[in-house]
Amino acid sequence: MGVQYDIETSRFEFDFKHDGQDDIIHLMGSGYQVEAFGQCFYYGYEFTEDVKGSVRTAFINHLKFPKSLRDDPELTQFIQKAVNNLHKRINLYNYDLVVTPESSSRVNEYMVRYIYRFAQPMMREMQKLFEDEIEEKFVQAIKARNILIVDDITTSGSTLNEVLRALRILNEDNKITLFSLVGRKDLMAESM
Repeated sequence: MGVQYDIETSRFEFDFKHDGQDDIIHLMGSGYQVEAFGQCFYYGYEFTEDVKGSVRTAFINHLKFPKSLRDDPELTQFIQKAVNNLHKRINLYNYDLVVTPESSSRVNEYMVRYIYRFAQPMMREMQKLFEDEIEEKFVQAIKARNILIVDDITTSGSTLNEVLRALRILNEDNKITLFSLVGRKDLMAESM
């Protein structure tokens, strides 16, 4: 499965059946181990190494600011394919808490709703993890649960790493997994 960019029409063309030589993005099959935290970081899709920054930016804008996901079945299929792939790898039923960004995009909101088809985890926004007075009930929930951190696009990886560090302080033993719909492999190395 890949996505190509047509320069002449400035449009993205989704192909859900074939990988192409000119694809700008590919569906990922595995996660990256983040040794510092003892957990994996998964991308749904990864940009190919030779994609120009302007095309990456245009695709990110295409993902983050759709007029309506209902009017864009290719984009919803793009998201579903990534979440289904994640479920095969980690079994979403094993996660009790999902942490999302404070300002969720439509893509993030759709990913979370789609994850709810597999399981009904407790939801929490990322900024709640950094408040001075986190409610004790929530702290106990973090300590006792497997956590999935979900974000639409990983640009630098710094925000997700900050969230992961905060969660790992409270939860040393359970699974903490980060999932980003789109990213670049080298970002994890840069952000560590």
